[in-house]
Amino acid sequence: MDAFTVLSACPLFAGLNPEAIARLAAEARPVRLAAGEQLFAAGDAPDLLYIVATGRLRAVFPDGRIAGDIARLEPIGEIGLLTGDRRGASVHALRSSLLFAFSASAFQAFAMNEPAALMAITRVIIGRMREPDRETRLRAARKTRTLTVFAASTEVNGPAFAAALEAALGGHTKYVDAALASHEAGLDEASLHEWMSQLEFAHKQVVYDAAGSPDWTRATLRQADRIVVVADCTSAELAPALAGILQAAALHSPVELVLLRREGDNPAPALAWKAAIGARSHYFVRPGHAGDMASLARQLTGFGVGLVLGGGGARGFAHVGLLRAMQELGIPVDVCGGASMGAFIAALHASGRDVAAITETLKDTFMRRRLLNDYRLPVVSIIAGKKFRRHLQGVFGELRAEHLPVPFYCVSTNLTRACTEVHNEGRVADWLAASMCIPGLAPPVAFKGSLLCDGAVVNSLPTDVMQELGRGVIIASDVSTEGAIGAPHAQGPDPDFEAVHRRHEDGSRVSLKDVLFRTTSLGSESGMAARASRADMYLRMPVGDVGTFDWPLLDAIIQRGYEHAMQELPALLSKLEQD
Repeated sequence: MDAFTVLSACPLFAGLNPEAIARLAAEARPVRLAAGEQLFAAGDAPDLLYIVATGRLRAVFPDGRIAGDIARLEPIGEIGLLTGDRRGASVHALRSSLLFAFSASAFQAFAMNEPAALMAITRVIIGRMREPDRETRLRAARKTRTLTVFAASTEVNGPAFAAALEAALGGHTKYVDAALASHEAGLDEASLHEWMSQLEFAHKQVVYDAAGSPDWTRATLRQADRIVVVADCTSAELAPALAGILQAAALHSPVELVLLRREGDNPAPALAWKAAIGARSHYFVRPGHAGDMASLARQLTGFGVGLVLGGGGARGFAHVGLLRAMQELGIPVDVCGGASMGAFIAALHASGRDVAAITETLKDTFMRRRLLNDYRLPVVSIIAGKKFRRHLQGVFGELRAEHLPVPFYCVSTNLTRACTEVHNEGRVADWLAASMCIPGLAPPVAFKGSLLCDGAVVNSLPTDVMQELGRGVIIASDVSTEGAIGAPHAQGPDPDFEAVHRRHEDGSRVSLKDVLFRTTSLGSESGMAARASRADMYLRMPVGDVGTFDWPLLDAIIQRGYEHAMQELPALLSKLEQD
């Protein structure tokens, strides 16, 4: 691969005439890095500008914080080149990478003759400084260019899976196996690396089948942005040699575990297999199911859809309207999470229930049954909470969060440590009982020496957790309680508390449950702006006039959420289109 081809495709030099690009290309020298190899260290002199041709690198600040990843056609060191400041971060390769380097003097001479190039770099710098963190993270998630599929056992047809994944990624992708590589490039290390670099540069994504000789397997692992280990749920255990192969490769790219799961298969070994190979995440795929493969492809390349549902009691029924609207508009849900009522609805969806089944479960839970009336002497709480806990057990049984077909998490509040707890492993019923436990109304859940309660106390809209997953765009549905409790027309002060006990014009009045819920969610709502800013689509549902325990309004609230979502969601569709 030559420097002229790379520079011609680089946005920094868009619009320059070929003669000018050729003059700069003549000054370039190739730099090849292996996985883990350092390009420069923080504090080094800013003597070179780099353009990434293929691969992925990571910039890390001296305190260990990750500054960001740099991928194909992106510059490295441009700020120091303009300011003269020493390197502010260290940069190393996450995998095999090819860059082209230019000396400061060579680029400065070029910029004197081509001021448009200097303006382009300045625009890039300003754009990076102005870019919201949400956009930066989304762009980083979408830098995946190469995926290597590694079959964990003979029960897995690795070539077929790799080909299906390549097809699910869409157009302008390439499936590569050992036979094709041997035919077109040979297995000489230098020529193979050059050929693989050209493939990566020419295609949106390349999917490698790792099956073959040890040399070929190592080459595909070194070239991968994502390593996809595929296992079958019916296998007794992962091949013992697999973990050793991955460790010997000294990988810096993340490993993802995919489990082929048929109806009735036992997914219990998922966490053990995940730990054995050091996988970052695990996914379930039903063999031959195009929808599952499409969801996997989206999540691996940063084009997935994450849905975050907030807490708010009966107002949370609006989330069901959002799910209905997303279904009608063809917007998938690849991963979901939530707090309190949002956690309950997210878990129902993640377990495979459709909108009708979710609605029926909510009606049974909150309208037909009286689950919040097992009153007790209020030493710790007003109710014992056992009836609701048994009901959750009846709805979800022994189902565990890590076994749900759709990746799921929920949050609770750790009263002991004053922090958010994230739950994506363990029995769903247990964690929902914690996430929905309003302090004072129901007793907190004891766990590892701590007391857990309603997730909405400190994080009623856990978009931060979804953002860390890096799966793609985030849709957040907020049903928080601003203005939902008050004493209309009261001037006060009111020493006799008449305004508090007086019924409103619509016949309602403030209840102890409302006061408890509103009090415990105030701290969470103070950070709502920051949580909303992490979402690509933030929906503030029009349910502010709905009380926390207005269960009989379920159908009307769902309809209200549906109508609002149908107005707002079309604006998101363009974000779901692949580059």
